[in-house]
Amino acid sequence: MENSRTFKGSIFAAPRSMCRRRTDRRFTGARIAIVEDDEALREAIALYLREKGCFVENFACVEDASSAGGLELYDAVISDYLLPGEDGLSFLRRVRETSKNVFTILITAFAAWDLSEDAMLAGVDIFIPKPFSALELDSALQRMAERRESEDGDLPLVNG
Repeated sequence: MENSRTFKGSIFAAPRSMCRRRTDRRFTGARIAIVEDDEALREAIALYLREKGCFVENFACVEDASSAGGLELYDAVISDYLLPGEDGLSFLRRVRETSKNVFTILITAFAAWDLSEDAMLAGVDIFIPKPFSALELDSALQRMAERRESEDGDLPLVNG
């Protein structure tokens, strides 16, 4: 089995071959917000995305992300489902209502069928059950880039 680079205290692991892989230029400069209450996982995702050339802002809860404002200016918002205070699904629903251009990703350890259906009905672009791999996150980023390319032709990924 291929060695994995596991981030301290995290369920997020990146295969070594992915860590050496060249950055996909379509992701360079993408602005991504992460809303995750598990600090180790939030930091691991942020580190991985920064290595891909993304600009990342981290938030521990929906309240922090909402008070920062400007969520409609992000290319993507990644949110955990179970968060202190407001849950991630209702938050991503509000993000989607604010801007149809923001790509939304819901991650959760509670991957029940009804939750994934609710996420789809709320307009969430990608539903990723935990634990997930770097490959799954890459796949989500690929879909984000492909959607942007199909909507905007050859315009850069960065929103705004």
